[in-house]
Amino acid sequence: MPIQTKVGCGFKCVYCTYPTIEGEGRFLQDPGIVANSVQKLAMSGFRDFEFVDSVFNAPPSHALALCDALAKKRLLARFQSMDVNPLFLDDDLLFAMERAGFSGMGMTVESASDPVLSGLRKGFTAAHVHKAAETVRRHNVPCLWIFMFGGPGETEETVQETLRFAEKEIRPGDAAFFTIGIRIYPGTELETIARKQGVLSLPPAEMLSPIFYTSPGVDPRRMEQQVRNSIQRHMNFMCADSLSSPYLPAFHQLGCRLGLTTPLWRHTRHIRRGLRFFGMEMQPHVDGEERNCP
Repeated sequence: MPIQTKVGCGFKCVYCTYPTIEGEGRFLQDPGIVANSVQKLAMSGFRDFEFVDSVFNAPPSHALALCDALAKKRLLARFQSMDVNPLFLDDDLLFAMERAGFSGMGMTVESASDPVLSGLRKGFTAAHVHKAAETVRRHNVPCLWIFMFGGPGETEETVQETLRFAEKEIRPGDAAFFTIGIRIYPGTELETIARKQGVLSLPPAEMLSPIFYTSPGVDPRRMEQQVRNSIQRHMNFMCADSLSSPYLPAFHQLGCRLGLTTPLWRHTRHIRRGLRFFGMEMQPHVDGEERNCP
């Protein structure tokens, strides 16, 4: 069951549409009201809830209050959010999430390299990403680390820097999700960057079909191979193609019948080992004509 506790986003990520859709100001729902709504849904039979705010832990005081309100309800429910920002992650928040009953979180870092984080205008640095990894290791909330390769400022060196972070800092029981290329939405700063660099010529009216940006400073095929090699070596790494696998629904149904704890990505390494055993390995793919800007 998706739950939204706030609207609006004050961050300036170059690729994002949230500030346009929801506004740059934040409008926060009272944590107690949210907890009461979750309680009613849990009493009606729902057991898994996902908080779908643009950034779950911004402001951090609201996230803490929400977790405390949920913990007081003592619900037989599991919670997750796929939009946790490393800038506001600390031990207090993770303790609160553990008490509330979080079964997973997604850390939307996009990169572990300062030139790329600056180019994406993420608002945090590689030092924050490394500190977040240290904090995560001190707690029991499973974490899915989310990366986007190819953003402004990306080079072969920054790709390697991010992959080294993922290979060294991510716990074996956690997972990493890689995408290659960043979709360009009309009206975003990324569209402006792409046009200034001369890699985008389509008018906005013709961008309904996805158009992806890749930094001119990196060879897309080389980047794809670097990511592919890392995924082959680490069973807890996956890519966008993993979600389109025809076998995923069957694994999901089987996991539910076997009583595997959600979210399913917690079991990435086991699923991939099973796929590899049956000769059905998943690989990242970049199509030059579809993903790169015309």
